[in-house]
Amino acid sequence: MTENIPATPGWTDSTLDEVFALLPKTAEVATARDAYADCLARSKARAAPSDMLGAEFEPCRGPLMRALRHAGLEDAQLTALTVALDAAEAEIAAES
Repeated sequence: MTENIPATPGWTDSTLDEVFALLPKTAEVATARDAYADCLARSKARAAPSDMLGAEFEPCRGPLMRALRHAGLEDAQLTALTVALDAAEAEIAAES
């Protein structure tokens, strides 16, 4: 029997690694990335593509951006990250 728990597709970690590779390699950024990944997994619809067009991930983005601002990232870095995260979240939402 397969357990039906919230989870992101297996490739999500490598995608997030690519997105976050553009940012400084600090403990604060790593902690924010890990918390964001955990939030995505909790927010993903169970074993099905989402019909929420990424809205299920909105609660994850705010805490991530606050943590990254606190870590000293600049607006230009956050803007570039937002574009990359939009694309990643769209892929995650579309995958089952």
